[in-house]
Amino acid sequence: MSQTFFSKLDLHEKTNRLNQLGVSRGKVTLWLKGGKEKILETVLKFDKEHQSLVLDSKDNIFPPNTPILCTFDLRGMTFFAQAVFRKSIGEDAVVEIKADLFKSERRNSYRLLTFPIYEVWAIFDLGEVYESGKVIDFKTKSSSNTTDLFKNFLNIVSEDQSDALGTIKIRIQDLSTTGMALHVGQLEQEYFIKNADFHKVKITFLDEVIEIPEVKVVYIVDYISSDKNLKKYKVGLNFPDNPTNIDEVLGRKINQLLRESDFNKDFENFIK
Repeated sequence: MSQTFFSKLDLHEKTNRLNQLGVSRGKVTLWLKGGKEKILETVLKFDKEHQSLVLDSKDNIFPPNTPILCTFDLRGMTFFAQAVFRKSIGEDAVVEIKADLFKSERRNSYRLLTFPIYEVWAIFDLGEVYESGKVIDFKTKSSSNTTDLFKNFLNIVSEDQSDALGTIKIRIQDLSTTGMALHVGQLEQEYFIKNADFHKVKITFLDEVIEIPEVKVVYIVDYISSDKNLKKYKVGLNFPDNPTNIDEVLGRKINQLLRESDFNKDFENFIK
């Protein structure tokens, strides 16, 4: 079953998105319905009067007046439309989009199953943990023995041995623009109390680091591990009131990784 659904934009938003694509001189992918060949072209501008994208090409990419499909990425989101290929008076290649423009979305808010394919980590500063508005002091909650265990645990879970005491680095299991899930063991589960808030959590990809201003624990439950001797927990966390700019950066990164899935085929199935 498709994991993608499509929402139709109203005329104002459609025009706004196409204009943004034209101003940024972005890329648009064109193809014939059912065809395997995808053609990537650069957009020169958006012609609002004719609801058309003027391409940086004078080639006869398709025969004039051919119905085609098109897609483009913009600010971390992917858009699709049915269109018609035309040639202008000046022989420019033109994609006329008089039909509806759709925004594709992943169920679960673009949820990306990061493990084991992608190396994505979350770094928490335990000095920035709050519960009901009060700072949690783990030093008073833990015995000296537990503190020593925690120091040893930091050496195990952190690839960077220079990480300062008081931070914890855990590999993310799945991630979306609204939250993430982690698997933790018995030693570290006490640091993920339900309703606890972490501030300035860093999500690290291989080539990028994105800082989330606030991360809240919404649940911690037992996790059935393949190793019966190893007790594990699944922790669910969300990103309350994430600023729009952080949403866009995170959404763009997740969408980049999700491109391995065939959105184009989903759109063809959608318009049948």
